[in-house]
Amino acid sequence: MADKPSTIVAAVLISIVGGFPLFTLPIVGPVLQEQLGFTIQQAGQVAPIEVFGVGLASVMAMFWIRRINWRIAALIAVAAVVIGNILTIYLSDPTAITVTRFFVGFVGEGTAFALGLTIISDTKETDRNFAYVIAAQVAFGVITLLTLFRLSAMFDSIGGIYIPLAAVAALSLIMLRFIPDGGAKEVQETQAVQAASMASPLVGLLVMLIWCTGLGAVWAFMALMGVAAGLDSTSAGDALAVSSTIAIAGALAASAMGDKFGRLAPVSIALIVQAVMISMLTGEMSFLRFAATAAIFQIFWNLTGPYIMATIASSDASGRAAVLIPAAQTGGFFLGPYIAAQLVTEQNLFPANVLGIAGCLISLVIFVPLVLRINKTTAAQAAP
Repeated sequence: MADKPSTIVAAVLISIVGGFPLFTLPIVGPVLQEQLGFTIQQAGQVAPIEVFGVGLASVMAMFWIRRINWRIAALIAVAAVVIGNILTIYLSDPTAITVTRFFVGFVGEGTAFALGLTIISDTKETDRNFAYVIAAQVAFGVITLLTLFRLSAMFDSIGGIYIPLAAVAALSLIMLRFIPDGGAKEVQETQAVQAASMASPLVGLLVMLIWCTGLGAVWAFMALMGVAAGLDSTSAGDALAVSSTIAIAGALAASAMGDKFGRLAPVSIALIVQAVMISMLTGEMSFLRFAATAAIFQIFWNLTGPYIMATIASSDASGRAAVLIPAAQTGGFFLGPYIAAQLVTEQNLFPANVLGIAGCLISLVIFVPLVLRINKTTAAQAAP
């Protein structure tokens, strides 16, 4: 049932709806400042709270994903996104908008994201189908960067962000009939398997959380970094759209390399390059320099993710820890921007850079011994 093309398309579409908060993370802050006069702290907290809602929903999904009718859950989720986005444009109070966006993330986008990934995980060709999800999300993310800044300026309203997203969510409703009622996939575990399998994947999840915390701090303020460098908000958004398009090469490179070079070398190099590029996202920059620096950063960002995910999944014999990968990702993309928002000022965004660099280096320090331990265990098991 899940392998039908129409079902896969439906899963990809609701995964895009679930990814709305991540696509708009660098957009929401500047627009709220420009259109509603929010302070940088007020504007910087709205999107991270929405991302937190998505992460919390993915954790809660562990308890209901195999028990509730998927089609009904998808309908509730998409309806919550549509209604919540329309409601947001009529609000101007920072607290009201923040609370509304949390519920949109929790009830709507988080539920949709969990459903989309679960449907794809039930397919036979999961690698190819997850690639469809990633490609579609990156492509849609580029579109949002190219259009939403302009639409907000054109209509002089935050509706330039939330109305188009509500429309996309509404369009996905036509595909909900292709979503299965539910899945019967079950993971059989023993206590011995659980105990043996949980240590390494949990450390892997910690790496993902710390790394994404650093990424989130930088990504949430990257457009503002471009503005601080001398670009206008539209040009900064265009630069990020260009860099995001180019950065698809990172994911393609990871797919092409596979495990030919193991995981240690690619991740170590990628994390170090990311730290260097983050350190360069400061001061006066031309459009070309800003776009090029952001592109290199994102290429190695997209290269890193698949290897960390594969490390978690391959070391998880129980099948439980891998379910928490989205929670680790969104948790980091909440914590990073939230912490950075408390530290940055109108005149100084560099604390966000510092958090990003620290996230890369700390995750590297944890990842190296983790992979060495996993490799040693694997070699011991393979030995006669």
